[in-house]
Amino acid sequence: MNILHIIGNGFDLNLGLKTSYKDFYDYYSGIESDIEGVDKLKRAISKNYLNWSDLELALGEYTEVFNTVQEFDQVFEDLGDHLAKYLSNEEKNFLIDKIDMGEFFRDLVKPEDLMPQRDKEKIKRYKHNFVSGTWHVDVFTLNYTRVIDKIIGEKSNINLGHHLNNSGSVIFRGVEHIHGYVDDRMVLGVNDITQLKNKEFHNEIDVLEAIIKEKCNKAYRHTIDTQFEAKIKRANLISIFGASIGDSDNMWWGLIGHKLINDIPIIIFTKEEVVAKRIGYKQNRAERRLREHFLSKTSLTDEQKEQFGHNLYIVLNAPMFNRMKKIK
Repeated sequence: MNILHIIGNGFDLNLGLKTSYKDFYDYYSGIESDIEGVDKLKRAISKNYLNWSDLELALGEYTEVFNTVQEFDQVFEDLGDHLAKYLSNEEKNFLIDKIDMGEFFRDLVKPEDLMPQRDKEKIKRYKHNFVSGTWHVDVFTLNYTRVIDKIIGEKSNINLGHHLNNSGSVIFRGVEHIHGYVDDRMVLGVNDITQLKNKEFHNEIDVLEAIIKEKCNKAYRHTIDTQFEAKIKRANLISIFGASIGDSDNMWWGLIGHKLINDIPIIIFTKEEVVAKRIGYKQNRAERRLREHFLSKTSLTDEQKEQFGHNLYIVLNAPMFNRMKKIK
C-alpha cells in the first residue's frame, strides 16, 4: 500500500509559525525600497489585502502593469527575496524539542483515526485489502520551509514498525518539496498562462520560466515534479492537509482528482469555522461546499463526480498533527 500525504501551509500555521501571506505582507510593506515598481506593488497590496489573499494568483493578475521583462524581474525578484528571508526567519521560531516524532508518524500512517466514525470504519476496511506486503508512506510538501525535514531529521526509509495484524512493515520513504525551499529552486507562480493577465508575456519564455510553475520546474531540471506525478499515480490513499486547494496548483488537483475513479480514497483535512454540535448540519454544508470546490478542479464529468464522489472525504477541524505537539 502506498500512502501519499500532501502538506500545505496549514501545517506550519498549526505549529504557531506566522507564515500566512497576510503576515508576510505586514512585514514586506514596512521595508523601504528605492525601486519605483516595488513601491507600487506594496501600495497595491496595502490598498486591498483581500485581493492578495492568494499571492500567486494576484501576481498573475498584477503582471498587466509591467511593460518589459526587466520591470517584471525587478519586482518579482524583490518580492521573492523578501518572502524567502521572512519565512527563513520565521522558521527559526520552530522548536523541534516540542515535537513528538512518534506521534507525527502515527498521523501519517493512520490519518483515518481522526475522521468521523463511519468514515474511519470505511477507510479501515479499505486498508484490509492491503494486509499483506510492505506499506510505504511519502510526504510531498507545498511549503518552502524545512519544518518537516527538521522533524524527521532529514532521514529517509525509516521503518515505522508493522501495520494491520503485524503482517507487514511500514516504511516512511521521506519528504520532498514540490515548490522548492527558501534558498533553493523556489517556485512562486501560477498554474498556466490563463492566469497571467499580461498577454504580452504569454510568449515570453523568460517570464514563463519564472512564474508558470510547470515551466519553472522544467527549467530547474530537478525531476521532483515527475516524481510527484509518479507518486500520485501509484498512491492507494491520498491525504491532503493544510492546503487551500488554490487555482495556482490546478495541474496537481486535477491529477489527484482523477484517482477517485479508481476507487482511491482522497482525504482532505481542512480548517473551517467551528460550529456548535447542536447545529451540526452547518458542518455538512461546509463539507459539501469544499467537496464541490475540489471536484471543480478535476476533469471529471458530472456523471463521474456523482459515481465516484463517495471516495472523497472532507474532514473539518480534526486534530491532525496536534498529537505530536508536546504539552508545555
